[in-house]
Amino acid sequence: MPSFAVIADVHLPACTHSAQEAAMRWALNQCAQCQVEVIAAAGDLTAAGELTAVSRVRHLLYTAAVPFVSTPGNAELRTPDVSARARSELAVPATYLGDGWSMQTIDTANGSVSACEKTRVEKTLGDCSGAVVLLTHWPPYELPGADAAWLEAVCAAHPIQLLVAGHKHFDAVSKMGGIPVHLVRGLDPDKAKHAPPAVAVFSQAASGNWQRQDVAWPGGDPRTWSAASRSEFAGWLGVSTMSRTLPHLREATAAAVPCVELRADAALQCDQEELAVSVQRWRATGGHTLSVHASYLRWSDGTVKGDTSFATSVDLALRLQADRLTVHVPCASLRQMIPDSMPWNGFAAAFTRLLAPVAAAGMVIGVENMHMRAGEPRDDRRGFGYLPEECMAWVRQLRDMLPGATVGLHLDLGHARNNAPWSQRWTLGHWYAAVGSEVVGYHLHQVNANGNHQPLHQPFGPLMSLSSFFWGWSTGQLARAPVFLEIRGEPGRVSRQYMLHYIGLKADSDSGAGALPIDP
Repeated sequence: MPSFAVIADVHLPACTHSAQEAAMRWALNQCAQCQVEVIAAAGDLTAAGELTAVSRVRHLLYTAAVPFVSTPGNAELRTPDVSARARSELAVPATYLGDGWSMQTIDTANGSVSACEKTRVEKTLGDCSGAVVLLTHWPPYELPGADAAWLEAVCAAHPIQLLVAGHKHFDAVSKMGGIPVHLVRGLDPDKAKHAPPAVAVFSQAASGNWQRQDVAWPGGDPRTWSAASRSEFAGWLGVSTMSRTLPHLREATAAAVPCVELRADAALQCDQEELAVSVQRWRATGGHTLSVHASYLRWSDGTVKGDTSFATSVDLALRLQADRLTVHVPCASLRQMIPDSMPWNGFAAAFTRLLAPVAAAGMVIGVENMHMRAGEPRDDRRGFGYLPEECMAWVRQLRDMLPGATVGLHLDLGHARNNAPWSQRWTLGHWYAAVGSEVVGYHLHQVNANGNHQPLHQPFGPLMSLSSFFWGWSTGQLARAPVFLEIRGEPGRVSRQYMLHYIGLKADSDSGAGALPIDP
């Protein structure tokens, strides 16, 4: 009986060894194992339409053991200079002729159907015999009114049995003119919502109806790990106390959370003797990594500002015998942060002077990446430290100035994900492939319409999926380091409890974790 598998929304970045590439390779092998008749590549196969990524996608498809059809998505149009070529190369082959059935693609890469494309589709359908499956990237019900009406007319005039689309990163089933429309969540380990990324396998039953099975990528799901691996991950999973230092520290102590981060600005407002006693109590429960998040240094009026507050952050870390200190990249524009410029050298001197006691105490120093803000220009007037190479340039500078110190990247996943437009090319999977071995700590939080630092009650969406993080962690692409849940609005231990429950572990203080509604 006819069968096909849908591969959609891979968002393969222009680098090797990404989680996206691992997921796609697995999916292609899965298609061969399932012995499907054809692979349906439903667009957004690349992260930004860069030709190196296009070439790699085509190589993977053409060397697979199964024939394929392909249609481009909007991601293929993100590099204007080469978008026409990227679109055309991922628009063929556009038709598959099976025994008594066929599959036809419709190019909706820019959210509409051109007149030329309508003519091509109508001609091809006129030459087809038997039942037809239509494949497109853009969901049919989100097309402009005239295009949606055209598609409904096409469905009425031809023996269309099924429409399949991607783009939305979640699974859904609806109907257009009585014909089933299936959305697939796709294969991107950074974006697939509500469940791990998957390949959707369709097979036609004897009744003529199409049956669907979603086969999830095991590489992006920590539930597939061994018990020892899950326990080891839990030993790195900690919390940030954010603005409520003492209450959240007490809760972390009661829950035996192994890693805790204090934000210096909030912690310095506490009674310092009580804070010291609270830290000792936390360590007595098995707490092994205490981090202090320092205030930032900024460039203003031709000099570095904020060094007094930064120095108090350092003093706090030394008094509490912290294990590590997290610092932001310099708060200055990309235009200002040119190596050997006055701002660059000014920051280098200030960081070196202020961090010398930290390095002498043997603390790990983590440099945190930042992100674009609303209304920020996209040229060199934007902030510094939004991309991996910018962050690593500053890490290397500090390593040179503080020989013998352990300095690395403190990777904030939410900042990297909520960093448009750069996040289109520098996906989380791209970050992990580029700098995963340089990481000395992580900030983890969800991102939604309310911004960063949102609770993380399930690992797949709304904006950020953690499948690529889990894959990078399990394969060793990401360095083992403390993971701090940096959540506003509720204690970090709540999100930690959800995470532990998802991977099949129970938090020490969790009296009702079995009821947490997070399983996809």
